[in-house]
Amino acid sequence: TVIGVLEQVQENMQEGGADDQLYIPYENALEIMGERYVTLYMFTSTSGSTASAAKQVIDQYLFSYFQDPEAYYIQTMEEQANMINAMMGVAIGVLVAIAAISLLVGGIGIMNIMLVSVTERTREIGIRKSLGAKRKDIRRQFVIEAGTTSAVGGLLGIGLGYLLATGVGSLLGAYLSAQMNGATFSATPTFGAVAVSFGVSVGIGILFGYLPANKAAKLNPIDALRYD
Repeated sequence: TVIGVLEQVQENMQEGGADDQLYIPYENALEIMGERYVTLYMFTSTSGSTASAAKQVIDQYLFSYFQDPEAYYIQTMEEQANMINAMMGVAIGVLVAIAAISLLVGGIGIMNIMLVSVTERTREIGIRKSLGAKRKDIRRQFVIEAGTTSAVGGLLGIGLGYLLATGVGSLLGAYLSAQMNGATFSATPTFGAVAVSFGVSVGIGILFGYLPANKAAKLNPIDALRYD
């Protein structure tokens, strides 16, 4: 027998929301579950600041009843949030490590490409030096080339990442909307994230391209002209 209906607190009825609740007597809950006791209880403290004190009160009561701290488990929402944040921190750390390894491999690849370029253009470097080019001019030329190469790769990566983010976001959003009554999800890269990604890409190219550029700048013009 329904004896009352709670006032609606949300604009839209969502599964698992504040309005998606049913209150029944304890004995009826046990009969429906087919158990002798309820396995999960949820208590609401007066405020977030009193949650720890409420946990202590409940813990003292349960310990006095069971006389065994292993017989029950108590966790506040704040502790759950901290646990989730810790798991997210580990996941982010793993992703950062993967990204660092990828940047290192990419930087080594750019350095090898530039070393090959310097070797193939040794006579060109000798001609430029014989015409008055200074070391800083040769160094600047190859550093710019390395930075440009990494910039092009960075733009391609940003474009691919944007397509993946929007595509996966659309698929996940459609799934959540169908399963959770209109829930939405979007994954759109921000301008700041794109700018940082592009800057790191160019920086990696300049950093790893400096060694080949410096090697080219130090070539002896006479030896460079004789190179075949």
